[in-house]
Amino acid sequence: MSKDSFASLMATGSASVSDRARKRLDRGQVLDVTVIQVSSEFVYVDVGMAGDGKIPAQELMDENGKLRVKPGDTVRASVVEAHMTGSVLRALQSAQGKDVPKPDEVLEGKVTRVENYGVFVNTAKGDGLVPVRELGLAPGADLRKAFPLGRELTVVVMDVDDRGRIRFSAKEVTRVEEQKNFREFNEGGAEEGAEAAPAAPTGSKPKPKVDRGPRNFGSLGDVFAEKLKNVKTTQAALPKRK
Repeated sequence: MSKDSFASLMATGSASVSDRARKRLDRGQVLDVTVIQVSSEFVYVDVGMAGDGKIPAQELMDENGKLRVKPGDTVRASVVEAHMTGSVLRALQSAQGKDVPKPDEVLEGKVTRVENYGVFVNTAKGDGLVPVRELGLAPGADLRKAFPLGRELTVVVMDVDDRGRIRFSAKEVTRVEEQKNFREFNEGGAEEGAEAAPAAPTGSKPKPKVDRGPRNFGSLGDVFAEKLKNVKTTQAALPKRK
């Protein structure tokens, strides 16, 4: 390797280190990070900074407690705490390895567990809790009787916390669907309105509007015309002399 090539390589490496040192992360920022090391507690990832990031290992485990990633894998994550020496991130995946659902997303699920404080539901985007107040039941209702295991239940996502736990609602489904239908109706109506107005033929000129001037209501001529009409009507109604 020539001296020039070596110097160029060193300069490139120094620039890369400098860029990493200047880089800052913001809370809530979403990144595609690369796994560089795993432990029983954390998954360490390259976040493009001088310090590496870490994701709690439990967020990347399957339902059997087995880690789903290995060094070299790419994970999408959001920044929970930003530190120069090492940021804490949250994996944007549920414990089952599925994408975390968005708020107001309607999902179909099945009841898997019933507790005094709510009902647990399994959906295609992961398991979550429907608190008692979000079930729409009358006070004192028997949860186990109203929601037996295996019952199908339509729920809407309320929120997802920093640990990926999903909170659902059953009573808000109707409201969310009505809002969605209203938005789609408005968008569809606007598109149909645009299609209903035919475009003018190419090269044609718009017809000029004819200004007929103001109508002269109550003028002297109108008064005489109306009286003459009344006289003729009266004469026609009179009996003719023999």
